[in-house]
Amino acid sequence: MQNQHLIIPVNGPLNFKECLWFLDRGYDDCLIRIYDDHFRKALIVENEKIILDVFGDTEGLKVTIAGKVLEEETIVYIKKYLAEWFDLENNLENYYAIVSSSGKLNYMSTAFYGLRLIGIPDLFEAIVWCIIGQQINLTFAYKIKRRLVEEYGRCVVYQGDTYYVFPSLQDFIAVNPQDLLKIQLSKSKANYIIEVAKAFLEGRISKKIVAGLPSFELKQQLLMSVKGIGLWTANYVLMKCLRVHNSIPYGDAGLLNALVKFHIIEDKKDLVGTKQFFRQFKDWESYIVFYLWHSLSKDAKINSAHHEK
Repeated sequence: MQNQHLIIPVNGPLNFKECLWFLDRGYDDCLIRIYDDHFRKALIVENEKIILDVFGDTEGLKVTIAGKVLEEETIVYIKKYLAEWFDLENNLENYYAIVSSSGKLNYMSTAFYGLRLIGIPDLFEAIVWCIIGQQINLTFAYKIKRRLVEEYGRCVVYQGDTYYVFPSLQDFIAVNPQDLLKIQLSKSKANYIIEVAKAFLEGRISKKIVAGLPSFELKQQLLMSVKGIGLWTANYVLMKCLRVHNSIPYGDAGLLNALVKFHIIEDKKDLVGTKQFFRQFKDWESYIVFYLWHSLSKDAKINSAHHEK
């Protein structure tokens, strides 16, 4: 059957190559397949199994839907999903104006120009990813994520290859916390994931409910009312899923390392200095956090390449 093609426009600059680099970073993310000029991802929408090949240029994302023509409602969902994932509706020019006058970080306004804050559109997935990654390195976190997805998620087989989709809430209904220990989750993390799934299934929490709350503090409080969601996790998911741009994951190891690296603070415990730094990025705090993380990833890749040579 003929492929279907979509164009999802971007508001302002888009550097798809830099976004693709972030999606890769040398980690084993089981939910996407990275190629030189695009990535491939599976979605399951209302039991419709879909394979997307996503390319990009300065105009936006160019999407090929493999081997089928979808209903308009599904097309709308895909467009919204990708636009939200890549934050395509947010014009970054005001942000770059601030960064370009920020002294030590001004290089980011050109080096990372068009890099979008790559999010996690599904709130349940975002929270589970946070729980998995607590107090372990990213390489191991991605290994556990793969085990979780392969064990409990669904998949789409295309051209002989298997593409995985993150487990839905329904996939966790019958999961026993003891079963999660087999994929090397700690007992506490296994219990937290089940508790979070219950909170969603019981209607105590959802993306719509959190987004509908009138203040940042109320959003934080609702998230943290669920066992397993602490302050860091709440701030992370507000930043990466709910797109609350003044959300800062205080205490994050990567963020603190970056602030020390750029001599913005000299002591990782300097909360006053950290808060003072973020004042200049009002309403863009989450973006500068993301760019600071990205700068560390780029440095790590360069250092690794030099070491290999």
